[in-house]
Amino acid sequence: MAREFKPVRFFVMMALAAFVVCGVTSFYTYRAAHGKTAEERAAYAIGLKTGEQAPPGATSPTAADLNMMAQKYFKQQGSGNPQTWDQGFENGYTNGFNKTHPRQ
Repeated sequence: MAREFKPVRFFVMMALAAFVVCGVTSFYTYRAAHGKTAEERAAYAIGLKTGEQAPPGATSPTAADLNMMAQKYFKQQGSGNPQTWDQGFENGYTNGFNKTHPRQ
């Protein structure tokens, strides 16, 4: 004996499934925006704090200056890929600097 199709239940379940899938996708997309590895996310967080603490009236540093700053901060870190630390720090510093020093 076949069961009766219930369209309301079907659409509610499909909406719930779509909500869960979109939530999971949003979580992982947001998480990956600041780096794919834990090292890169940690460097991003440190760079963000450093960029926010830049003195008022300072200009945005060049890529070479940011690289030197990252090397200074992570010289004691022996593990991991230095390029990962540099890239994460650079992205974080730039975002933090732009957040506290809006362009006119």
